[in-house]
Amino acid sequence: MTGRIAPRSDFVFPRCQAIPQLERASLRIDGREVVGYEFEPGKPRPCFVPVLGPSGKELTQIGHPNPVGHEHHRSVWFGHQFVDGINFWGEVPNTDIQVRHKRVLWYEDGPEWAAFAAEIDWYADGKNRLSQLLIAAVEPSTKWFGCYALDLQSRFTSPDGRPVELGKTNFGFLGVRLAKSISEQFGGGRLTGSEGGIGEDAIFETRNRWVDYSGPVAPGVFEGIAYLDHPDNPRHPSHWHVRRDGWMEAAFSHPEAYGVAADHPLELRYRLFIHGVSPDFEFFPDLDQAWKDFAETPPYVYIPRAENGFPSIRRAAQT
Repeated sequence: MTGRIAPRSDFVFPRCQAIPQLERASLRIDGREVVGYEFEPGKPRPCFVPVLGPSGKELTQIGHPNPVGHEHHRSVWFGHQFVDGINFWGEVPNTDIQVRHKRVLWYEDGPEWAAFAAEIDWYADGKNRLSQLLIAAVEPSTKWFGCYALDLQSRFTSPDGRPVELGKTNFGFLGVRLAKSISEQFGGGRLTGSEGGIGEDAIFETRNRWVDYSGPVAPGVFEGIAYLDHPDNPRHPSHWHVRRDGWMEAAFSHPEAYGVAADHPLELRYRLFIHGVSPDFEFFPDLDQAWKDFAETPPYVYIPRAENGFPSIRRAAQT
């Protein structure tokens, strides 16, 4: 037969994939979506939903268990209460205050991890107030079967060179709203901090390298999310804003305001480590080791034009 093209002999189907879909992206491991990124135009902010545990059950939800209020709690999302005094944390109707997904720059598949890079504008009063370059990646664990990491790496810059003040607050930057069944108050879950604290009262506004929220996701099935603060982040170890109703957040701006300027960007790296746990909370993956692994992992780098002429997402070379 003439004109036949032989298949590429060097192609290996990637274990991890970042797949563009209609107004969303799908992050997959072994062909199964583990995390979705929703960015429908007109919404107040993009968010990560669903976030699935090793069993395939959802670990997060949209909104507070009490359906009145907290509508801005969109599973896993970015926000901040005071960006030059403007509230990007809540959702204010009849305004143009939005954390706007601008575009995905690149999707990267691979045998060990998959990622995408996106531009996000923090928009209010007719202009962009803060620019965010986000790299989101999923990586299956090589140490604990069924576990995986969702890395959320952000670079915040001033869009026009002027200083941007991130005011003192407990609200910002990365919020995680757990499923109702995982919460301490409405379900059968438990909060644990890296320094030994258990429960809201022991962890609220204290400093920890990581905080974990785990609980039941189905009869006899317990899973959770360990939220890890990277040691390169300013103000590490972070103060934490946690609640027994199923909420946790590294409170970056808790101690005091922080300034972003043309020569002073803010770079933040967080990891959500998705894992199983025994129903008696006795057998976790080693979360201290999971944090150490994250601490030793190089950051991701978005390259607008690589050697082949296309963009690329890579891990930085270790030093």
